[in-house]
Amino acid sequence: MGPRGGLLSPPRFQRGQAIVLIAIMLAVVVGMAALAIDGSRAYALRRDLQAAVDAAALAAGDNLQQTGSYILAEQAATASFGTNVRLYNAPSCPGYAAPDATHNPRTITCTGYADGTVLTQIVTALGPAGTQFTITASRSLALAFARILTNGTIPRLSAVASSGVNNLLYRPTIAALSQAGCGGMAGNAITTTTSATLSVVGDVVSSGTISLAGSALVTGDVYARCQSSVPGVTTLCYPSGLATPCTFPDVAGTTKPGYNFVDPRYPPPPILGGAQSAPGTNVILTPGIYTPDPLFTTHVCYFLPGGVYDWQAGYTNNSDFVSNELKPPDEPNYANNTQLAGHQFWNTNSVNCAGSAQVTVISGPKDVPVGTWSFVLTSTRTAMYGGLSYVRESAPSICYTAKITGSSQNVRVVVSNVPGASAYNIYAGPSGSCSGPFGLAKTLTVAGTPLNNNTIGYCPDFSSSPLCSLGNESITLDGSDLASPFAPNISIAPGFIDSYPPDGETAPLRQNLPNENANRAAPPHGDRANENQCDTTGGALTACPGPITPGAVVSYIPSGGCLNDTSGGDNVIFSGYQYDWIVLYEPGAAYPPANTCGNSLGAATDSAFIGLIYTPAASISVVKATAFRTDETGGVIAYTLSFGGQLPTIIGDPADYGPVPPGSRLTG
Repeated sequence: MGPRGGLLSPPRFQRGQAIVLIAIMLAVVVGMAALAIDGSRAYALRRDLQAAVDAAALAAGDNLQQTGSYILAEQAATASFGTNVRLYNAPSCPGYAAPDATHNPRTITCTGYADGTVLTQIVTALGPAGTQFTITASRSLALAFARILTNGTIPRLSAVASSGVNNLLYRPTIAALSQAGCGGMAGNAITTTTSATLSVVGDVVSSGTISLAGSALVTGDVYARCQSSVPGVTTLCYPSGLATPCTFPDVAGTTKPGYNFVDPRYPPPPILGGAQSAPGTNVILTPGIYTPDPLFTTHVCYFLPGGVYDWQAGYTNNSDFVSNELKPPDEPNYANNTQLAGHQFWNTNSVNCAGSAQVTVISGPKDVPVGTWSFVLTSTRTAMYGGLSYVRESAPSICYTAKITGSSQNVRVVVSNVPGASAYNIYAGPSGSCSGPFGLAKTLTVAGTPLNNNTIGYCPDFSSSPLCSLGNESITLDGSDLASPFAPNISIAPGFIDSYPPDGETAPLRQNLPNENANRAAPPHGDRANENQCDTTGGALTACPGPITPGAVVSYIPSGGCLNDTSGGDNVIFSGYQYDWIVLYEPGAAYPPANTCGNSLGAATDSAFIGLIYTPAASISVVKATAFRTDETGGVIAYTLSFGGQLPTIIGDPADYGPVPPGSRLTG
């Protein structure tokens, strides 16, 4: 107590301490509030930006893959970003364009968002490595509490994402899964055994070592997991195949170590057909299960209707010609439809199965109008898939002419059958010109069963004895077929009277080869019979890519069987979209029991597998260059690959003849 009985006053040195403590505590509270509120806002904004640029990068890659347009892909990235960050005003994005010689990478900067966001796209064309989209976004963060702790600077947050698409690494032309030669394992994954040159268009990918006795020219990249370089390999400019230095859009391929190619684990095809007997004299085989090896050894021809062929004991072709290609009789020179092509598709390796036709004027009622008429024929058949029918129609034959000089004259058409044809469409040209136009006049149905037991030396003869065992068909056209108002009309749908025929065949890939099929085009143009035909699931022609390739075939060889394609026989077989373009399937470890056999791939004259050859647990030995007659292919994936003799040129075209590509993927 004080002298007056009051409380003692505090010492002077304690005065003002509460204010200091309150100030310190206030700063801590503000800092904690700034951390809690502004920090969480920064985290949320950064998270939203990152999610948006991730989505934008993927959207750009997916759009480029679907449309092939850089401009549309870049616009898709902008639209995706705006949607995901809820910015709906249209920004200013000058410079949408594809990379070019002076802009690779190309940079597009988008501004004008209401909140000041800036979006930047860097688009780089990488040649065989595809295309990379790098998307960066930044936005200012208006601070609430943290502002008083700074000098007034407004922080700017950013996020970045990169995606890659169309990298041939994931769709190589040749790939080996074995790790032989790496990590102490003996052997090699990919081998050539002669001093010749292996030519590959696309990527070469090996999980083991690559050993070349000669050389290799690769229009693409080479991935050899434990080799920084591969002696004998020269990488060229992609996609032209020219030697380096490259000029845009070409990009030089490189050799890269360190990548382990893994089995893509494609599932086996569904086996929908029943048990079938061994191939005999009937030219037409049937999809299904073949218990014994077919042992094609008699120098004859076989046509494969579309479907899955389960060769349980393997597939051996020592001498025959086997194909699912539908061809016309009398294939024309690709540049002149009044002349025969030098190599008729179904005449090869002592197999004489190509068809022919004759058009003559005969006496008859119902006069054909006077004048010179021109005609072309196409082969047709109906393919079945999923219980639905799909029409196939070959390219046109050579042009035949008939001159009607008076009354009581008709036109007679005689056809020596072509393997696979179930009917022939006869197109007439009233002008008499072999340049057309031609309109569908009549259909000639194949009445008998084409046999292959009497073809050599007799086909396509119409009159000698014995006759060609493929059989002959005939029909007469009169005034009811060709009189007015008959007139070719391009607007009429294929298959109806007066409609135009399909496009013609194109040039052979090289001298002494048969013509190629028509290229892909919007219907009614383009191929309507073979690997370049696309249909909707309902059976209507459509532009490729499409869900169905009528006539597509896949060979399935389970464990216990093997492909034994010697140098005596030929196979020209295409797959299709409904089978993911797998043309030969042998199961791997993902679908046991794995087939671990040693496959041999050869040819008598020229063979082609148009699609993906997939044997992930088995080896493939390519014993002859003409096993790949340079038709485009979806690739070859095997456990090990060996090439001997004269080495082939293998042209990879996975975009058209390979499995569904992997989608855009984030790479950074």
